Amino acid sequence: MKRILTGLLLVCLITVVILFLYFPLVRKDFRFLPFLKPAKPTEPAISEALEDPERSLFITFADVGEGDCTIVYDPNSKKALIIDAGYWNYAAHVVEQVKRFGEVQEVQMILTHPHADHMGGLTEILKKKTLPVTRFYYSAPTAGESAFAELKEEAERQELQIRALAAGDSFAFGGAQITVVSPRNEAYEDMNNASLAVLIAHEGHKILIAGDMEREAESVLCDSEYASLIRDVDILRVGHHGSNSSSSYRFLDLTYPGIAVISAGAGNAYGHPDPDVLSRLEDLARVRSGGCEILRTDRDGDILFLSEPGHLKRVK
Repeated sequence: MKRILTGLLLVCLITVVILFLYFPLVRKDFRFLPFLKPAKPTEPAISEALEDPERSLFITFADVGEGDCTIVYDPNSKKALIIDAGYWNYAAHVVEQVKRFGEVQEVQMILTHPHADHMGGLTEILKKKTLPVTRFYYSAPTAGESAFAELKEEAERQELQIRALAAGDSFAFGGAQITVVSPRNEAYEDMNNASLAVLIAHEGHKILIAGDMEREAESVLCDSEYASLIRDVDILRVGHHGSNSSSSYRFLDLTYPGIAVISAGAGNAYGHPDPDVLSRLEDLARVRSGGCEILRTDRDGDILFLSEPGHLKRVK
């Protein structure tokens, strides 16, 4: 009798396990068990794009406080490109934003310049190995900076493909073309001016990431052979968190963005974005056909766009 009861108990236990694992209707009433919690549903707009990903591209301007982070995700190849990642304590948030689209097979990183509010998160992600990073790019004029040593050494330790970039360098990323438009090999006293300015071109849309470049570098870029590439961009990630040292009238007149995204921390001690920069953007909005929408991470949080043939739309 004992053997029969033991056998019945075992059969019941196996049946319960099978029901929990394979039948969601049974499992849903036990959501309080952590290992049975359903996966967070993907946003409808993301789900729709992922159904036909071949010519889609997601661009996220992540809210990393008083720092900067842009994430490009190609759903067709399941690759992500991270351009800066805020301070080290925002690394987990950046990883979360990368993984919100589902599977990530490969990650590439670009460091615009070696300041902690752009570099710290990249270093932390590499050290913790929270993403499958394969390539690391950085600004050629900043190669000798001591602040950059720890990140570069970690990239070398992990045997990543490492490449210094300068104006004119370009590479394909999924269906997009990534082109560096600044700096050349100029020697700048201010490291901000040595920031990589990166143009993302996809399906006729142009997104310019200005790093922390200031007026001096903006002026050089406006006079360079790359000026035509950044004329009339769809989105400008405004330079240096909206500091008054950047976003000159001349630069805004050339780039003429339909959307300006400012990455700044709520209540930051620097007063970013500067009222004068906001005034210049508002002037642009008044004269530009279609206006210029101003978005801010300190106010709007994470900002997500979807680029597809025929349209560039905000998802969040």
